[in-house]
Amino acid sequence: SLQASIYNKTRRHMMQLEPGQAQLQKYKLLLHEQLKISTAVGNPNAQDQWNESLAWFWSVKVDLGGPNHSWNEEFYQVHWLQAKALRDRWKEEIELVQLEMDWTCNFFLWKAAKLGDWMQESLVKGLLGHACYSGRQSHMYSLLAQDAQAAFQELQSVSIDADDE
Repeated sequence: SLQASIYNKTRRHMMQLEPGQAQLQKYKLLLHEQLKISTAVGNPNAQDQWNESLAWFWSVKVDLGGPNHSWNEEFYQVHWLQAKALRDRWKEEIELVQLEMDWTCNFFLWKAAKLGDWMQESLVKGLLGHACYSGRQSHMYSLLAQDAQAAFQELQSVSIDADDE
């Protein structure tokens, strides 16, 4: 776009003046991917925008002043709400994954115990082949439970940055 080419040209000239670090942080390189239009204000219920984030230039502090800057506030409010909804979704996902890890371990332990009971019943009835098969399956599920618990313990020790909250 015309405005993007003007910005990039101006930025190139500014780089020749060797600006300070604060200026470099404020006026970053403008990429073509960052120029897509957000429909969040015009259509807040549009699909496939729940995982999007704003381009860097929307967070540059600009004094818009005047009575007609409410569109900008609404834009920030909509994107703040989208970011909060995304964060809440991920918090819920973490809770569900932790529950699913527990359910998986509990299932393996239940299955191992159930097959152990079948092995004992088969031994009482004198069905050695059935007892051998049930014992092997019970041992396999016990190993699956141990492996799952070890893997999940390792994953649960990974900390999530508290600053994300």
